Amino acid sequence: MPKLSESFNAKIKAFRAQFRGVRDRAFFLYRLAKLYA
Repeated sequence: MPKLSESFNAKIKAFRAQFRGVRDRAFFLYRLAKLYA
């Protein structure tokens, strides 16, 4: 069972890192839009 939980944790970590990247990009674009609006 440890192998399964390890791969599950890796998936969660990858998903969270990806989600954080998307959120940061959206926030950056929002800041740019506010700057030039």
